[in-house]
Amino acid sequence: MAELTSRTGPVNITPHPTALVQEYLRKHLRVFCELQELQRLGWENEQGDAYFQQQRQRADHADAKAKIAFFDHMRHIGAEMDQATSALTITPSSAARPAILDLCMAPGGFSYAALLHNPTALLYGITLPPSQGGHDLLIPNWASNPNIDVSFRDITMLASELGVDPPTISPAHPDAAAFSADRPFADRQFDLIFCDGQVLRTHDRVHAYRESTREAARLLTAQLVLAMQRIRVGGTLVVLLHKAGTWSSLAMIHAVSGFADVALFKPTRAHRTRSSFYMVARNVRPGSGAAREAVDGWKARWRAATFGEGQDLGGVFLGDVGDDKVEGVLKAFGSRFAELAEPVFAVQAEALRRAPFVRGGRNQRGGWNGSAGEGRADGRLGSGTSWR
Repeated sequence: MAELTSRTGPVNITPHPTALVQEYLRKHLRVFCELQELQRLGWENEQGDAYFQQQRQRADHADAKAKIAFFDHMRHIGAEMDQATSALTITPSSAARPAILDLCMAPGGFSYAALLHNPTALLYGITLPPSQGGHDLLIPNWASNPNIDVSFRDITMLASELGVDPPTISPAHPDAAAFSADRPFADRQFDLIFCDGQVLRTHDRVHAYRESTREAARLLTAQLVLAMQRIRVGGTLVVLLHKAGTWSSLAMIHAVSGFADVALFKPTRAHRTRSSFYMVARNVRPGSGAAREAVDGWKARWRAATFGEGQDLGGVFLGDVGDDKVEGVLKAFGSRFAELAEPVFAVQAEALRRAPFVRGGRNQRGGWNGSAGEGRADGRLGSGTSWR
């Protein structure tokens, strides 16, 4: 598998699984075809490179005012998400107080939004310490609030949580001494869990096994395993994902749909040009066979990314699958996947269409002027007679 770096993040050139998925989407969603062309035009434009480089610089060197703005920014995304999906609204239960767990919590915008929706809730969080490059926690008065409990640690190093006993780890592993047997909050169950961590450029990851592609896999799988081992039956899981039109996203959404009611959400007020989006899984059934199978797979992927050598990761980390597997998932779930993903593609396409660095390139090529049509999951155009 080759990897390129684009301004929207790593671009994995994994020819067959993702190629099959994208071929399916091009056949069934006009808006996905347009999005791919808009992305191509953006990648060819140096103004886009400068734009995203400036964004990265601002994020990595944010002052106090910028940090507060980002916190508010995430709080507003949480509110928008709840309006679209009711993800943050916990149904009251007489059995216990509502409980929220935020993994990779800081700066805490999602948690704060959830508390505003559920003022009697208990809030727990796990987040990377600022001393290791993590964000500051900005929830007002969190340290003195008896209803908030935060554990500062690197979630990817919780070996026992992920099925590996730390004493069995080879001393030759570069981080052998850093793995932990702790299982924070393992005695609790939660109604709502956020898994929205991203690999931070400010996180000092010295060793080669923690390069960006592996670290992203380790972070996502660690969050998912920990969440599924603490979520209450009927609870809600919110997961940050990237690149909806890839095999990895399809496989994830298909797996989770086997034990939860899945919706996808992409905010319209922020991060619109980027590939990120959220999977909202409601009515989670953590004890089901499908859930146990998914957790076992995520544990295996974390082990492969953490202890595998070079590219010899047994296919588990790389997501290697045969064509028949991909085609089987598309046959069974492709129509539903296209229906779920279409609004995600539409939001990103609209944002790129308006972006100056794409507009310039597109206008030079004379593309897509005219009335506003919309691709549909059945491959037909919506109102209007041309692509937007």
